[in-house]
Amino acid sequence: MAPTSIHTPNFIPPDLEDAAKFSAIKKLCIKPENVQKVKASWKRLLIELEKMATEIKAEGENYIPTVDWNTVKQNNGIFPEDVSKMVTERGCVIVRNVLDTETSEEYLKSMSDFVTKHPEIGGYPSPITNWFAFWTEGEVKARSHPEMVQLMKAISQFFYVEDETLPIDKESQVVYPDALRIRPPGQSVTLDLHLDSGSIERWEDDIYRELYAPILEGRWEEWEPWRLDERAFARTDLYSHLTVRPTATSAFRALQGWLALSSVKSGEGTLRLLPNLKLVNAYSVLRPFFWRDDGEIDLETPKFPGAIVGSGQFFCVDETHPHLRQLETVYSIPYVNAGDFVFWHADVAHEVDKQHIGDSNSSVFFNAYTPLCPYNVDNMLATRKAFECGGCPRDFVKDIAASRNVEGHFEDHGARKENILTDDGMRAMGFMKFDEQEEGLTPGQRLARKLANDSMDTGVAPEYNFKCK
Repeated sequence: MAPTSIHTPNFIPPDLEDAAKFSAIKKLCIKPENVQKVKASWKRLLIELEKMATEIKAEGENYIPTVDWNTVKQNNGIFPEDVSKMVTERGCVIVRNVLDTETSEEYLKSMSDFVTKHPEIGGYPSPITNWFAFWTEGEVKARSHPEMVQLMKAISQFFYVEDETLPIDKESQVVYPDALRIRPPGQSVTLDLHLDSGSIERWEDDIYRELYAPILEGRWEEWEPWRLDERAFARTDLYSHLTVRPTATSAFRALQGWLALSSVKSGEGTLRLLPNLKLVNAYSVLRPFFWRDDGEIDLETPKFPGAIVGSGQFFCVDETHPHLRQLETVYSIPYVNAGDFVFWHADVAHEVDKQHIGDSNSSVFFNAYTPLCPYNVDNMLATRKAFECGGCPRDFVKDIAASRNVEGHFEDHGARKENILTDDGMRAMGFMKFDEQEEGLTPGQRLARKLANDSMDTGVAPEYNFKCK
């Protein structure tokens, strides 16, 4: 397979609207005293990206780490050291056999039966692959299943909080209800390589920008993608008020993820990843300043390649981010069977197979790792309210506004507390208090739980102002 060109002399990214605003943001990102450091770091980065491409190409889809869930459980919920090292660098992992096949098939039947019986609930694109079904019995049970609860606590080990007074409890969860995907064979999908969690917000929001400070100071090697201190407070949805379909979420998803509900091989309508965290994000954050490819820095123009206001951050193969060499670095994940779970970090670039060349449906249930913090308590309250009436989660309200066909209109919806299988599942939905007195909690964990518990009583999101350094 031929590599992509890294020379795009005719490419000129468009200016973002409100040019004065976004030009000023560029100047905020890189201080005068750091200009030469950043220029030198860009040169180092391009060299490392070449090495990355060679390394990933040599292994292909096998570069994406996998581990059996029983191996993790038998190790007291700790991922094996060799797997942990790969996950930390590559930002993704397939955890096999989280749920047994029988349970997974039961949940899929519940979900598929509901959308088959009630196609008027709709979805996207056309024809529909992602259904606006959030509260089927199978989804509610899967989110709260004991194995799923244990898995989320195990995956939290990859993250850390440096300031233990911050109200972040990475071991506790809130529910972020997402759509259900049932993709039939032969169906084409257009979704280019991208990052979720906003786009221009990475440079515009003060806290989000602080998260990438080492990169913007010429120290990208020191950037810590698993540090939650700023990340849990960054605003990723500054443009949720726009009339376009929102792609940024109103919750902080530290890891995106889905449970496989069918057996799917590489290329059969599945997920595709560029499995690297530090290099890809350093490149993404710095690219607006070096889009001319002449080594000189741009601190004047409102050009942010691939950033779409109100949408995600996109990486065009031949233009916006050519040094990623996507034809050599982006691969469909290895096979998954029903009951396997796939995680990818919020800063891992991903897309989907454009074609589904298999002979059966590619079905998954989206379920992110969404730790307890003020940003997510606010989402938990909105989610609880939606659940109580079988209504639409707030991030999808614009999608169903025209049809008004929410699940609560149908008697066979699953938004019932008896479908929540565990106490942790009840807490994640805002129906049961978190234990503020549990032994071994940090001050920040206690505060996060207190803020959540108080909000459950008042119905009002907690107020907490994170201060940048």
